[in-house]
Amino acid sequence: MALADRYDHQPGVHCGAAALRNVTAHYGLTYSEAACFGIGGGPAFVLYEDPDEPWVRVRTSPTWLERAFFERTGIPHLFREGDDFETAWDNATARVDDGDPVILFLDPAPLDYVPDDPSHVPPHTAVMIGYDDERVHLSDGAAESTVEISRETLAAAWSDDRYLPLRNEYLVVTRGRATADDTDAAAAGLRQAATYMLDPLQVKRDARGPGEEGVPALQSFADYLGAWPDLPEPARPVSAARRSIDEHGEGAAFRSLYADALAELGRSTGLGQALADRMERVADEWRTVAGLLDEILAAEDPGPSRFEEAGSLVGDIADREEAVFETLADELGEVRTD
Repeated sequence: MALADRYDHQPGVHCGAAALRNVTAHYGLTYSEAACFGIGGGPAFVLYEDPDEPWVRVRTSPTWLERAFFERTGIPHLFREGDDFETAWDNATARVDDGDPVILFLDPAPLDYVPDDPSHVPPHTAVMIGYDDERVHLSDGAAESTVEISRETLAAAWSDDRYLPLRNEYLVVTRGRATADDTDAAAAGLRQAATYMLDPLQVKRDARGPGEEGVPALQSFADYLGAWPDLPEPARPVSAARRSIDEHGEGAAFRSLYADALAELGRSTGLGQALADRMERVADEWRTVAGLLDEILAAEDPGPSRFEEAGSLVGDIADREEAVFETLADELGEVRTD
């Protein structure tokens, strides 16, 4: 099997941020997972309409995080999508032959090593580090060690039309050096997160879905939760929402990871520790919501009041997140749409 030499797999909290940390480390660059998440513009909140279900799905991190990270750090890279499988395969494997790990954007549903995650809204990020005629060797932050999948599984995961289109997308570093100032990159990522959560239409990036985004989506999600008892199978959307909040085991809609990003990147951008502490308290509230959803799932008949309680908690979170991001925007000055 051809392998990208000296690649060091490390698991992480967020599949994309972990991939960024691991890939940049391969080129001798030092970014923590939290810094990658913050520079990339995390976190997010997006509602997706699923044509096969009478309820919305939730994503709590940006679909553009990896591309935005490379753009802001100025690390030369190539992003490509839309090729047929054979062309994308030939291009990606040629880069592995040259020793370059290749970031892939996948539908997680066909990936049987991703545990119990059918509700994970694509794309899921993994890194191709090796291959042969029949198998692909992946570094995935959601897994403790590297994994192998068949070429057929890759083909099924790499292109999909479920409710969020994927077209054999990949990203590869073309020169392993940062050309932008790290402080500028950090400030740009933090600014975009504030802009996106407060006024998502001002951010010229595609969340790949027609649903609501940012704090307005959080407020709508609170209303959805309160109405779910009227659905024929309310446990299904509750279970999906629970897994979205706890995606890859973080347990707090990636708000704890973002608190770490605010603490680390804040030291170079003039932010105080208080803002990171406030976000960590928001993460604790997300954990409370996750626990309440667990109780609803375990109850034989939870009753509408438990759903209303969960919706009220999410509404409170929306208010708290709005206040945090307003403070972030104020402290960083002019809000940009990059």
